[in-house]
Amino acid sequence: MIVHAGHHDHLEAGRRITWIGIAVNAALIALKLFGGFVGRSRALLADAVHSLSDLVTDFVVLVGLHFLGKKEDAEHPYGHGKIETLATLGVGSILLAAAVKIGYDAATAVSSGELSAPHRYTIAIAAFSIVAKEMLYQATVRIGRRAGSEAMVANAWHHRSDAWSSVVTLIGVGLASFVPRLRVLDSYAALLVSFFIIKVAVEILGGAVRKIIDTAPSGRFIEEVCETAESVDGVIECHDVMARYYGPVIRMELHIVVDPQMTVLQAHGIIDKVVAGVMARYSEVGKILVHVDPRRKAEETDGDIEGSGI
Repeated sequence: MIVHAGHHDHLEAGRRITWIGIAVNAALIALKLFGGFVGRSRALLADAVHSLSDLVTDFVVLVGLHFLGKKEDAEHPYGHGKIETLATLGVGSILLAAAVKIGYDAATAVSSGELSAPHRYTIAIAAFSIVAKEMLYQATVRIGRRAGSEAMVANAWHHRSDAWSSVVTLIGVGLASFVPRLRVLDSYAALLVSFFIIKVAVEILGGAVRKIIDTAPSGRFIEEVCETAESVDGVIECHDVMARYYGPVIRMELHIVVDPQMTVLQAHGIIDKVVAGVMARYSEVGKILVHVDPRRKAEETDGDIEGSGI
C-alpha cells in the first residue's frame, strides 16, 4: 500500500473530527429527545433516532480508520483496506435501518390519527441541528477525501442526511406549531425524512458492495492507464489491464509489449517507468504487476517475462 505524504496526519485529523462528531451527536440526541417527548414533536423524535444512528456510525468509522492506517503484514499481505470497506457497509446498514424505523413510526402515526401540535421551541432545536450537522459534513468530507477513507466520506453524508432531515423537520414542526390544524405535517415530515435517508443509505451500500465483490474501476480509468503506459519510451503497446479495489486502494496488473532484443535489465527499467507514471497520475493506485510481452510475429507463440512494480 502506498502511504502518501501526510497520510498519517490526515488519519489523525479524521479521528479528531470523528470524536467531535460524537460529542455533537450526543448533544443533539439529548436535545431532540427532549423536543420529541416534552415538546411533542414526532419529527424531532425521528430526527433523534437518526442522530443516534449517526453516533453509532461515528464509532464504526473510528474502527475503519484504525485499520486503514495499518500497514500490510504476513496475515494480510494485501493490506487491511477491505476492513474499512466493511465499516462502510456497517454505516450504510445502520443508516438504512434507522430510515425504515423512522418511516414506519411516521406512517403508523398518520394512519392511526395519533397527532399533536409540537411546542414552538422545537423549531430552535431543528434549526440548531441543521447548522451543526452541515458544519460537520463539510469538515468530515474534506478530511475523509484527504485521508482516502470511504467510511469517513460515507459518514459525512450521514451528517448531511441528518441536516436534510432537520430541514424537513424544521418545516414540518414550524407549520404544525403555528397552525394546529396542520399538525399532521409533523408526522409527514418524519416520513419524508426517512425517504431522504434511504436514498443516501442505498448509495453508500451500493458503493461498498461494488468494492467488496472486486468491481473494476471505470473503463475510462483503464484507457488512461494504457495511455500512460504507452507514453513510456520503449513501450510498443499496452493491453489486458485488470484492476480492482482493496478498500480505497486500487491494485492492478497489465501487459506491455516491448522490443524482443532488449535485455532483461532494460525491460525492468521500462517496468519501473510505467509503474511510476501510473502511480503519479493516480494516487489511489497502490500496487501494479507488469507483464512484459516481446513483440512477435503472428505465427509465433506467446510468452511472457513477468516483472512487478510496487
